[in-house]
Parts: sequence; C-alpha cells; structure tokens
Amino acid sequence: MRISTSMLYSTNVSSINRQQSSLLHKQQQLSTGRRVVSPSDDPVAAARALEVSQSIARVGLETKNQGTAMDSLRNLDSQLGAVSDVLNYVRERLVQAGNGSLSDEDRKTMATDIRSQFESLMGVANTRDSDGEYLFSGYQGEVQPFTGSIAGVSYQGDQGTRTLQVSSTRHIPTSISGNELFMNISSVNGVFSTSGTSMTAAISDGKVSGPVAYDGGQYGIRFTSATTFEVFDTVADPTMSGTPLLTGTYTDGEAINLPDPGNAATAQIQISISGSPAVGDTFNVTPGSSTDMFGILQNIVVGLESVTDPEGYKQMVADSLGQLDNALENVLRLRSQVGSRQVEVEALQNIGADLKIQYADRLERLVGLDYVEAISDFQQQSTYLEAARNTFSKISGLSLFNFIS
Repeated sequence: MRISTSMLYSTNVSSINRQQSSLLHKQQQLSTGRRVVSPSDDPVAAARALEVSQSIARVGLETKNQGTAMDSLRNLDSQLGAVSDVLNYVRERLVQAGNGSLSDEDRKTMATDIRSQFESLMGVANTRDSDGEYLFSGYQGEVQPFTGSIAGVSYQGDQGTRTLQVSSTRHIPTSISGNELFMNISSVNGVFSTSGTSMTAAISDGKVSGPVAYDGGQYGIRFTSATTFEVFDTVADPTMSGTPLLTGTYTDGEAINLPDPGNAATAQIQISISGSPAVGDTFNVTPGSSTDMFGILQNIVVGLESVTDPEGYKQMVADSLGQLDNALENVLRLRSQVGSRQVEVEALQNIGADLKIQYADRLERLVGLDYVEAISDFQQQSTYLEAARNTFSKISGLSLFNFIS
C-alpha cells in the first residue's frame, strides 16, 4: 500500500491529538477529583449525581434555616425569661405589700419600684432581634409593638407568628405575638371574675367545679343584714328586684355555692366573703375577662399609692396576685412551647448532618475518582503520547535521499 506524505502527516497528527485529548481528560479528572467530568463520561451516573447534588443543596439551605431558627428561639427564650423575672419580682414585692404593718411611705416606695419594673417590662416587650426586627410585633417586624406609659399601653402589632422552613415539610414558628404574651391574661381563675362595693368586706377569687359546667352566668350577692344575704341571677334580674335564687346566712370566710340559674340544686362555682359586710353591700360574679401585664402593674401601682380602705387594699393585693400568677402561667406555657421547638430543631439538625454524610458518600460513589487508578492511567496516557510524538518524529524524518550514496 502506497502512503502519501500528506496522509502520513494527517494520520499521525490525528493520533497525537487523540492522545493529547485523552491525557487532558485524565488531568481534569485528577484536578477535580471526579471520575465524571462531563455528562458524556457516564450519563446515568451524571443524572443521578445531579439529583444528589440538588438534595445536598436543599439540606444545606435547611441547615442554614435551622441555625437561624435556633438562634431566634434562644433569643425568644431569653426574653421570656426576662419577662418571668420581672413578674416574679413584682409578685415578691406585692406579697411584702400585703403586710398590714407597712406605712403609707413604705407603700409609695414599693409603687416607685413597681413603676421601674413596668419600664423594664416595656423594654423587653419592644426588644429587637438580630435582624433589627421587633420580636413581639407579629408579622410587622418593623412596627414597634407597644406604645404608651403606665397610664395605659396599646399594642400596635398583629397576632401573626413568623416561621422558617427547617425541613421539606416543617415550617417552625420563631416568634410569639405580643398580644398572646402580654395582652391576653385571663381573670384570676380563668373562668369568672368577682368584684364588690363593700368598704368593710372582700370577696374571694373563687373556684369553679369545672369549666365545662360554668355556662357564663352572672350573679349578684346583696346583704340584707350583717348576717344574711340574697343571691340573684343578674342576667334575668339586673336590678336584683325579683325573687332571689337563694338566701343564706353569712359566716365570715365560709364558702358560698352559687347555683345554676336554671337548676338551683346544681352548684357551679364557689366563693367566700370575708370581713364585716353592711346592709346593702353587693358583690358581683361575672364571666371572666382578660387583662394585660401592663394593666396588672398599673393597678398595683394605683393600689399602693391610693387605696386606703383595709378591705379594699386586701382585695387589690389578692386580685393582683392571682392575675400575676396567671401571667406567669402564660409565660411558662409559651416558654414550654419555645423549648419544644428548640428540641425539634436540634433533632432536625442532627438528621440534616446525617443526611449530608449519606448524600456525600452516595455522590462519591457515583462520580468520585479512584486516585490510584487515575494516576496510573495518567502516566500510561503520558507514555502513549510520548511514544506517538517520537514515532512520528522518526517517520517524518525518513527520505529516499538518505539512502543515495
């Protein structure tokens, strides 16, 4: 077979180019640490590797959100702890204020102290997070949630709760509405509230036989003498001019069972009255209403500064202690929720760390490089290229003129 010079050059150049391309591919594998440099190297493995890479990216985003969520929850728990500290301190001072031997000056000093605690509570309520958003304003992170003074505080936020996606199926709350924490404190027993007009006697907070049993009835208790009283259904008889539900004999501190207006034999709630009621003194039992932490502190300050009647002062202390206990219970409930969320996020972080390891291992098996084999192939390919260059150099140097003597 006759081979032309052009064919010789073309064949050898093509061979060298192929060897160089193959060597370059081996070099890319070594530099990237991947067996599959392009999809054409292994289409099936490349497709599966793309899916795994997307899963790794998703887990990475979720891990980042989990870290952000954990930081937010820790900050939230810290602020709830600060609220609890303020309320506990105020409660301790109020217990001290119940001491009948305190002078008016002592009470005023306590009132000044409670005012200071009010300002501390306002500071916590308007706390910002690490992103500069208000922690307790609901969805409206840029809106200051609480404005006002001890004379009255209003909530400017909403009742929303901010969330973060911490897994493919879970959006976890990372905030608490200021309305839920500060503004929605139930009455002393959580079901009904009591009040009275007497200057010489006080009504207890009372207790209910069961929240399901209490149907929201309203009662009026009127004393007809220092030792007798009447109980009226003030929904049906608001002026207490009709027939009473029952009449009774008063004993200081003894329990009074208030009946169901529709069935006088059924006792729903139980209260007691202490002191020395006078003829015409009335006491009321109405469905429980809500108050707010700031209002509780305001009432305490007003009571310490202005209430002089012993029974009225005693009633103020008792009511305020009950409201503080409900406020503390509300904080504890919310703090428990935050703690549960922290546990959940921590569990998801552990799962995410395991998934990262699993995905990385799977990706390595799909497109990872065996360096020992790759280095051996690279050296072998270098030898092939060097041989191709040398043989081409020798062949291209052959000529018949070299054999003419």
